[in-house]
Amino acid sequence: MGNGQHPGPAGTIGGSFPVDDGTLARTSSPPPPPIGLKGGSAKGSEASIADQIVAYARQRLGQVVGDGECFTLVDRALRNAGARSAADFAPVTPDADYEWGTTVTLSDLRPGDVIQFRDYQCDVETQSRTEVASERQTRPHHTAIVERTGDHGAVTVLEQNIPEGTGVTRHVLRFTSGTWSSGVTTTTVQVQGTFWFYRPQSR
Repeated sequence: MGNGQHPGPAGTIGGSFPVDDGTLARTSSPPPPPIGLKGGSAKGSEASIADQIVAYARQRLGQVVGDGECFTLVDRALRNAGARSAADFAPVTPDADYEWGTTVTLSDLRPGDVIQFRDYQCDVETQSRTEVASERQTRPHHTAIVERTGDHGAVTVLEQNIPEGTGVTRHVLRFTSGTWSSGVTTTTVQVQGTFWFYRPQSR
């Protein structure tokens, strides 16, 4: 992402010319740090922000953060990490579809990203030779932090107020419909509703 100019064409000046000592390479000089990073530190980078967001939520598993709302956990985790929160992008109202940074796709999703839900419903049916089990997850209007991603659209999230009134918990949600088999077990997933994936940005 540098803005340096391309060097001019080589060999366009004929003959030889003297080079003074001040222009010679000095092998004793240390290499410069990465552009935009003081001393080569990654502090403030997306990776650092993401790690801090996940750590904030993990450290509070089982606890109620602030007023107990899902929004509050995510808002505080992002602010603690030096990231912009929903109020930095648009007015925050109780029923808004909050924006938390730069939009990303499910395939690009990674720990520290934020998911905003609207009328999400996921039905999972697992069938083996001896039994059939089913589960339904719903998130009518909700926000969660991505802890890790898995196969077949599975995402482990850290969230608050699910079930209502509970503190920070960990759940596995799915975002891809389909059917697949592993050994003697067949899993069928049906996902409905709307959800947005966001990558938090530094302030």
